[in-house]
Amino acid sequence: MATLDPARARARFYAPEVAFDRPVLKVPAAVFWAERQRAFAPDAPTGFVPLDQSAALGSPWPATTPTLLARYIVVHAGDHFAHRLASSGEVYYVIRGSGDTRCKDEGFTWAAGDAFCLPGGERVEHRARDAAILMQVTNEPELSYLRAEPDMGLAAAIQPTLFPAEEIGTYLRNVHGRNGEQLAAGKSVVLLSGMMEERRLTTPTILAAINTLEAGADQRPHKHSSVALTLSIMGEGVYSQVDGQKVDWLPDTMFVTPPGAVHSHHNRGADMMRSFVAQDTGLHTQLRTTNFSWTD
Repeated sequence: MATLDPARARARFYAPEVAFDRPVLKVPAAVFWAERQRAFAPDAPTGFVPLDQSAALGSPWPATTPTLLARYIVVHAGDHFAHRLASSGEVYYVIRGSGDTRCKDEGFTWAAGDAFCLPGGERVEHRARDAAILMQVTNEPELSYLRAEPDMGLAAAIQPTLFPAEEIGTYLRNVHGRNGEQLAAGKSVVLLSGMMEERRLTTPTILAAINTLEAGADQRPHKHSSVALTLSIMGEGVYSQVDGQKVDWLPDTMFVTPPGAVHSHHNRGADMMRSFVAQDTGLHTQLRTTNFSWTD
């Protein structure tokens, strides 16, 4: 009997009975309270606390969602932490503390309330003056799925970019000063890198924004193709509805809104709601599959 060529022997075939039958697990609407508690524990070591639900996603690599990986970064006062990640861009929000970051022979200082973005694939070093906790979001799972490496020529086109808290506050005050119909899903400011300014994105994959909602207000229910990671910054008395399930906001805690889920935010507290949001909007923008719609 003739031996098959190796390439032919590897062939597999599938004749589907149902169109687009793909055995993938749904993205859970997770709340990462346990990870928050680990990151904020007094004895938490300097380093990463990943928000990993790879088991629930059936993913062989760490992942918060199929395309995004979020982590708390803990850096003790006077300490430093360095990393190099296989992503095409990284976004950060400073939850507490102050310090500085170096990337690509460039450095800048940051403090609580600031946000910043960096190119992927570069060595990054964070140093803390005061005990610091940051939230980081990258698209590492996307590149892992593609079995790809960051293109340093293109990834390096994202220059280190700092979004100071006071400037974010100015833009948010201007947003709340507008009159007329609210056309967006929230009153927010989107954080743009120079590379992605025309697309109104932060990195090629990620849209990062600071979102707000007035005391006593209700966001219109809506849905979209992109997944959303929402970090509560000011969220006392705030909850969300995600596909009919109530999700209470917890301090400094991130939760996942799955793609395509009908969702809305509701502020029953006395103060303005504020959150840091990261979505894989850039990927869906490139695919022309954002599919945003109001559902009320």
